[in-house]
Amino acid sequence: MKRFLHLLIFISICSFGQNQNSTSLKLTETDSLYLTSIKKYIVLVESNYNKVVNEKQPKTIFVEDEDYLYRIPDSVNGYRIQKFSLGDSKLFKKNNKELRYVKIFPLEIDKGKFKIPFVHFFAKLKKRNHLVITNINSSYVFFEFKNGHLIYDRTEK
Repeated sequence: MKRFLHLLIFISICSFGQNQNSTSLKLTETDSLYLTSIKKYIVLVESNYNKVVNEKQPKTIFVEDEDYLYRIPDSVNGYRIQKFSLGDSKLFKKNNKELRYVKIFPLEIDKGKFKIPFVHFFAKLKKRNHLVITNINSSYVFFEFKNGHLIYDRTEK
């Protein structure tokens, strides 16, 4: 009986204690919209970054973690997608107490078009873990409803 109880506990821990890798999850149609949006956002970032800065583009995009983004893979088009919480002071300390990040908002409808807003922020960790957040700008990825599906339309800054 004691062995059976130990076996049951072991199986429970192995079954429920595992961490799911976001790349192994099947994307829904809505998840695919977020993935398409991130791909289009990367194209926008690369084109704007190369116009302004003569340095190598960082290959990590910090994204504020939201429940609706949990199926997004950890890597998209050669960029590492690092989801984080604003309360993660270790991440800020590892990045010289500064972080440029994007918040991806839920899909919304605007004048008959579907869009996913990307709002860019700069956050700086001050003394006593006081976080100062500045809105830099926004980008929008638009979709049209055609033949029963949402199809990529355009990206606007």
